[in-house]
Amino acid sequence: MAAAAAARPEAQLAPEIASDEELQRLYNWVDEIPLSRPKKNISRDFQDGVLYAEMVHYFFPRIVEMHNYSPANSHTQKMYNWSTLNLKVLKKLGFQLHQQDLEDVIKAAPGAIERVLRVLQERIAQAQVGGLREKDRKSVGGPRGSATPSEGGRASSGDGGASVDNGRLSSGAADGRRPQEQPGSRPRSDIGTPNPVAQKYQQEVDAELLVEKEQTIAELREMVVIMSEKIKKLEQLVRIKDSKIEALNGKLQKYNLA
Repeated sequence: MAAAAAARPEAQLAPEIASDEELQRLYNWVDEIPLSRPKKNISRDFQDGVLYAEMVHYFFPRIVEMHNYSPANSHTQKMYNWSTLNLKVLKKLGFQLHQQDLEDVIKAAPGAIERVLRVLQERIAQAQVGGLREKDRKSVGGPRGSATPSEGGRASSGDGGASVDNGRLSSGAADGRRPQEQPGSRPRSDIGTPNPVAQKYQQEVDAELLVEKEQTIAELREMVVIMSEKIKKLEQLVRIKDSKIEALNGKLQKYNLA
């Protein structure tokens, strides 16, 4: 159990960026990655976590399922996106973002997104340059010369065939045999167990969406009532104009002017 706890990444506050030059290099790095939305205000662009997920997906497409992350305006949905990304993806890369950093990013606090982007940049650089040996990268089939890490600091090939643990290829992976589970490791049966925190956020999101839909329906019904009243008033005005026209026609006929 102690070994498993030691391998589990601990969430730490993202450090401040040291200099303006380093900050500019970070912006240049972000600009090089194609994203689904144009970058206008980086603090607000990354609030809902979608673009951050896209950046991870660009380097590690096998571990990021983009359909799990939808653009959001509410705090609940934004936190759900970040928590899902933290638990399902970043953990596989060997790190997790601190809860305070997530709150700061969602609130668009100055410098918050830059700090967590810098952490991601460093992790990707480690995976690409010094984190894994070249043959391990090939065995896991990661894109762009990178590996596809799985939970607990190991990188997997996506089908569970090979795994990399701290740069070493596990026994049985190269010849297709199922690797033996290490003592203290989590049983395979609970790998797909839904996370209670993610479920909680999903329930809150569903409830909030339901409330928003009900409000929209109520507003539409109110609009229908208002439009009905306007139609009645217009019909009344038409009847008044018709009666005036008839009265004027009667006067014209009376004086033989018609």
